[in-house]
Amino acid sequence: MRGHSIRDEIERPSNLPTSQSISTKCYCRATWKHIKRENAILIDRRRLLLWISAFIGQGLSAAALAQDWPSRAIVILVPFPAGGSADLSARLLAEDLKAVFGQPVIVENKPGAGGNLAAAEAARAEPDGYTLFIGTNGTQTINQSLYRQLPFDPAADFAAVAMVWSAPHLLVIHPSVPVRSLEEFIAYARAHPGLLSYGSSGIGSSTHLFGEMFKARADIDIVHVPYRGQGPALDDLIAGRIGVMFPIVPDIIGAIRADEVRALALASTEASGVLPDVPLMPRLGYPDLVASAWIALYAPAQTPATVIERLRTQTEALMASADFIARMKQVGIEIHEMRPEEFTAFTQDERSRWAKVIASLGLRLQ
Repeated sequence: MRGHSIRDEIERPSNLPTSQSISTKCYCRATWKHIKRENAILIDRRRLLLWISAFIGQGLSAAALAQDWPSRAIVILVPFPAGGSADLSARLLAEDLKAVFGQPVIVENKPGAGGNLAAAEAARAEPDGYTLFIGTNGTQTINQSLYRQLPFDPAADFAAVAMVWSAPHLLVIHPSVPVRSLEEFIAYARAHPGLLSYGSSGIGSSTHLFGEMFKARADIDIVHVPYRGQGPALDDLIAGRIGVMFPIVPDIIGAIRADEVRALALASTEASGVLPDVPLMPRLGYPDLVASAWIALYAPAQTPATVIERLRTQTEALMASADFIARMKQVGIEIHEMRPEEFTAFTQDERSRWAKVIASLGLRLQ
């Protein structure tokens, strides 16, 4: 016998008078629509329950992950070669996290493309707390305006853990340049346009961008010489092959202490505990000449909040420790703590500020 459905029976009632048949068909069709509507509601309810179950499951799995974290090695990606101040900070942090959490913490140096290679890898990593990133003012603020296309979104792809340190730029010269103050330097540069050359760690680096800011504000003509990294530029400054640079304090503190270069002014509103005798550009009549480079610890976006908080608590404890402060001061770094909301506002301001500088210079890199 051919199979039939409830709908067949409802829509084809038998042995009824014609008038009743018509009426019953209308009634039964209405009943069938009601059944379909009830089934649809039931299906939607089932879908909702499945979605809620999945959501709860995700929450439970995230909570379980956070509770067990860390159960294996943690990797900290650094967008610079080994040996610099950012690398040193990452290694001190790695030592501290290893001692506290009891798991290996590995520092991986992945320089290249202005820090974008390491940043892209960190952004793509699983948000499980096992891949961390030392972000910089370059990767998190400058590069968004400098490069035509980034393989990551510096705002959306990262969760900030804590700022580790910031360091101001400063104007340094080779002793052969016959000046001893900022005022004398500006007067000399104006009297000898195009004679002096300043080095940077590359086009679009903060040493380049601040150099151009300084040139425009001081109304002087000095020639930019880009290098492939900070090291070669500093070598040429110390050797006298270039006369001027705008590095950050930790990159030049050794040469200043050895009297190989002369520091003329700091691009900061606060006096330096490392270089207390160096005057501040804002106090010398240039209030807008303020710039710093900084590093911060990041995790991929969507990393569980409890993991972020544990990392933040431990990072802030390290930054407050006397040993860390002393070791940083040795390399010319002073610790400047920021609350999470302050750091968020700070990075937003930095993006806007550097975007204007880059636009004014017409810079754009592939």
